Amino acid sequence: MNLNQFGLKQRPFPNSLDSAWYYPATTHEKALAQLRQALQDEEGIVLITGEPGTGKTLLLQCLLQSLAPDTPSAFLTNSHFPDRRGFFQAILFDLSLAHDQSSEQEMRLKLTDFVLTQHRNGCRLLLLVDEAQNLDLDLLEEIRLLSNLEAGPTKAIQVVLSGQPGLLEMLARPEAAGLSQRLVIRIRLEPLGLEESADYIFHHLRLAGGKPESIISDEGLEVLARGARGIPRVINQATHQALVLTCEIGSRTVDAESALEALAHLGLDGECGEPELVHSLVPPGRKPA
Repeated sequence: MNLNQFGLKQRPFPNSLDSAWYYPATTHEKALAQLRQALQDEEGIVLITGEPGTGKTLLLQCLLQSLAPDTPSAFLTNSHFPDRRGFFQAILFDLSLAHDQSSEQEMRLKLTDFVLTQHRNGCRLLLLVDEAQNLDLDLLEEIRLLSNLEAGPTKAIQVVLSGQPGLLEMLARPEAAGLSQRLVIRIRLEPLGLEESADYIFHHLRLAGGKPESIISDEGLEVLARGARGIPRVINQATHQALVLTCEIGSRTVDAESALEALAHLGLDGECGEPELVHSLVPPGRKPA
């Protein structure tokens, strides 16, 4: 895709997003506020769930960005662990602690010593586990035991579990009752509404240095907003594909046809229907065509 063709300085919908691309959607802002409050209230374990692509990982990145610089944290983005030893290895690695030749028990004790030492120094370890639906019951039980670490009246470690809805099914099993009972804070990320989906597209185009009103037509905007069903990852993929297709035909503006073709490339054709409420989706500050 030729970025200059659209007046862009960088790709507006990259495959991997960091906190710089965060869009303050209602569902994400509410979830972020709940996460921060849970940490402030010293909750031991917090659960956040949402469909694939709703922005759970990006939300955790934003949470980390908001912490004090000296807050010790471990962010496990890959939750496919073969056993408890692999789980402890991942945590110690993220904390830059030695782990290679240690046994499972040695790593457990090393992590426990680190957590309690940090707590004595006035810091509480934050453990973030993404894609937690991939954990088995044995590892979920290990997380429950870790969350029991205390120093005096306060928790020495706080855990945020983030996963797809299937995680809730696992937590509902009798074997997971001990952990489930500790999940006082349960947060769910919902898809974006139509208006926020449209504004999300504009937000990314602006961050990339473009003028959204000249890059995408009202009709194209609505087709993408409806067809992506409010899932940020799908919005990113569909809008990027629409830009690529528009670039290929030498146009400078994404229209409804290019948007529909982009959705078809993603297997989403027929799910958005014909544009009907274009003006209602135009983000604030834009004059309808």
